[in-house]
Order: sequence, then C-alpha cells, then structure tokens
Amino acid sequence: MARQNMARLNKLDSFAVIVAVPPILATTAWLAVLAMSGISDHHPILDLRPRNLTEAAAFRDSGAVVRRIDAGEDPNRPGELRAGILSPTASTLVPIEAAAASRETGMVQLLLDLGASPNADAWQRAWCVSDAPDVRDLLASHRPEDALEECGEP
Repeated sequence: MARQNMARLNKLDSFAVIVAVPPILATTAWLAVLAMSGISDHHPILDLRPRNLTEAAAFRDSGAVVRRIDAGEDPNRPGELRAGILSPTASTLVPIEAAAASRETGMVQLLLDLGASPNADAWQRAWCVSDAPDVRDLLASHRPEDALEECGEP
C-alpha cells in the first residue's frame, strides 16, 4: 500500500514540476531583464526620457528643458517628436509648439523666459494646436506682428 501511494505521489510531483517550471523560468528571465535595466538605467519596455528639447517640452519636464538649453540646444529649433507622445504619428515641432500642444502654460512661459522667440509661422502653429485659454493668453502676449490668429485647414 505504501508503494502505491508513493507511485501516485511521484506522478503528481512530476506533473507539478512540468506545470511549475515554465512560469518560474519566465519570472526569473523577467527579473534578470529588470535587473539589467536597473544597472543600465534603460527600461526594457518604456523609453520615456526626452530625446531632445521638443520632447522635454511635450513631457512637461522643466528640469530637462533647462538642462538642454544650458547645454546649448536652441529653443527655436524644430525637433522630432516620437509617435504616441502627443499624437499617434511622429512629427517635427519647435519646443513651444510641443508645450502648447501639451496645454502647459508653465512650460510655454519657461521656454519664453529661456529665449524662445517663435517666428510668425511657429507662433501660429502653437496658437492653433492649443485650445487651452491660459496658453493662448500667454501666446497672445508674445505674438509676432505678422502672425495670424486664424486656424484652419491649408
């Protein structure tokens, strides 16, 4: 009788091992990936660090904006904005457009304080991309003479 119980127990043990090993291996592999990302300071799935001044403005990351401008990035130079940050497709915007699109008055003000002076075209795009009243009020106070407040399809 003891041998019968032992045989049944061995079969159950084999089944438990077969069922348990794949999740244990997957968990171990994921923990190794996370440990490597901690060492390399790069997340294996999400890369949400701004790659340029435009992305820093879109992320509303004032520290990154200040650091990048201090490092010599031009606050009036267009930058690539990855897909999924402000829209489903990638685009090229000047930082003040990205700040206006993110509806962040403080970021628009910071860029203006740090030397952003959009030309008429960039100003109009920033004006048209934002529907936030505070952002529009701030942009209106820095409107270039030849800029239009008209928005529409080209």
